[in-house]
Amino acid sequence: MTTLENMQSSKVFLFKPKKQIEEFPDTSLDSLAIARKAEIKAEFADNIPSRFLENWDQVRIYHATGRPEKAFGICLEPNEGAYDVRNKLNGLTGKEWVKFTSSWFIFNALREDIKAENEISLELADHPATFSPTMVADFIEFFTKEGQSVLDPFSGIGSTVEACQRTGRIGTGVELNKKYASLSELRLRDGVSRIVNANSMNLLKLNLGMFDFSISSPPYWDVLNRSTKDFEKSRSTKKLDVTYSDSDLDLGNIESYEEFLQALTALYLQVLESLRVGAYMVVIVKNVKKGGHLYPLAWDLARELSHFCELKDEKIWIQDKVSLAPYGYPNSWTSNIIHHYCLIFRKV
Repeated sequence: MTTLENMQSSKVFLFKPKKQIEEFPDTSLDSLAIARKAEIKAEFADNIPSRFLENWDQVRIYHATGRPEKAFGICLEPNEGAYDVRNKLNGLTGKEWVKFTSSWFIFNALREDIKAENEISLELADHPATFSPTMVADFIEFFTKEGQSVLDPFSGIGSTVEACQRTGRIGTGVELNKKYASLSELRLRDGVSRIVNANSMNLLKLNLGMFDFSISSPPYWDVLNRSTKDFEKSRSTKKLDVTYSDSDLDLGNIESYEEFLQALTALYLQVLESLRVGAYMVVIVKNVKKGGHLYPLAWDLARELSHFCELKDEKIWIQDKVSLAPYGYPNSWTSNIIHHYCLIFRKV
């Protein structure tokens, strides 16, 4: 029997007559579909995600209006969408791409992430302001392909490097605090990711090479040095850190807002120098309040960096399980800030 006779015709070609991807009913086009599938693999193998290559027998080609000879889409599960083999940015299907482009998302700490950290070391909880590898992985999967390199100049306990290992990327984290850097190294397991105990203000002198993407969350100025009494009390009782460090080199210990903004901008200019042309940089930050005054840190940093690269957009990260306090009550309006700005820049 020929290859065509061995294959189920309904498993060769998909199209989109309405809103959902469906199997193409005209079996007379199967020979064209099989030929096109072979052409796609031969021409675009280097750009096809591993999950498709590893299951190539189950891959079906896709064209929205039913022309197999024009197809650039490949699909494993119709409900997950089709991947365009011309995609130079990431390994996402069109459906996954669209989902990520929402300008806001809600994300709170995941129990499985906390459990995984505790299994590595209970000391990972010492860091006072961590973020989730699961959340970071979503950004990494959108802005890179498998095997590409990612830099986090404020590595903390290594959440970004952990996300890289989960997604098949190569992570490099730079962390000033020796304790956090040492704890982060406990998470290394892919043999290529790394943690560097150093000051990111000297990033270019570290000769770490060039990167395909950067994602980080810097100190929100000196916010941890003036944390609420409840936060400080609850962590101190558990003998957990309430600040990043007491080092004079720590940006989170700069008292002047303007000096902090200037230093942070200078650091991110070094990050940009370390990125390949066309690469993206995501900075997760929020506006802060001090002494009854709002300091628009996210907006100011976006303005400063946009002089040196392209400010592409923002995604708003919302933490809707944060306890609210009666700020300003009963005299004036003061908000509870429960959102962060994920500022998206591109090196041009």
